Amino acid sequence: MQIQVNKSSVEAVDEAQKKQKEAKKKARTIEYQFNKAQEEVKTVKKKTDCEIKKLKNEAKEKETFWMRAYIILVLLTVIKNTVFQKDLFACITVPLRFWYRYIEWLIHPSELNILGEREYFSAGWSWFLRIMAILIFLGLGISSEIFVLRKIEQYRKAWDKYSIWILLISVSSIAVIGDVVRKYFPINLILLLGLINIAAMEIKIYCHNKRELY
Repeated sequence: MQIQVNKSSVEAVDEAQKKQKEAKKKARTIEYQFNKAQEEVKTVKKKTDCEIKKLKNEAKEKETFWMRAYIILVLLTVIKNTVFQKDLFACITVPLRFWYRYIEWLIHPSELNILGEREYFSAGWSWFLRIMAILIFLGLGISSEIFVLRKIEQYRKAWDKYSIWILLISVSSIAVIGDVVRKYFPINLILLLGLINIAAMEIKIYCHNKRELY
């Protein structure tokens, strides 16, 4: 009886060990399959990322090509548009003419009388006007510079490819229909171009700030 009990115990131990070995074998198999599946997922993910990156680069290259082609087309249109060229020339000459008259006035302060004749001020009054004109000019210059630098920084942060397309489209549109616009609105086309792009950037910054607020 004792022998049978011992034999049964041994068989039970062997059976338990056998089951334990099978369980370990199954666990190793499952672990191997899991690791293999992970490797396959990583390989597929890496391959997919490479394909996405390749497609993005191809799309970027195509976009760059078409943008350069459009820029060349816009430049050719601007070169052929005489009104656009005259307005561009005016944007350079008008400030220079104003600066020249300002310097001339500082040297000889004067005013026009009722008859349209130029009358020069006395020496003391002339120096007072010179000093006041210089102070006003410096104040306006410094204030304008600070304002412009702040706006440039805002526009630099908001500048992207869509801003470039807006600029190109507005330039090409004004260059093509500039003659028609000048017939109804006597405005400098360069100034109009600047106002359009400034308005577009201000709207973009406003919408961006509004999205961040909410």
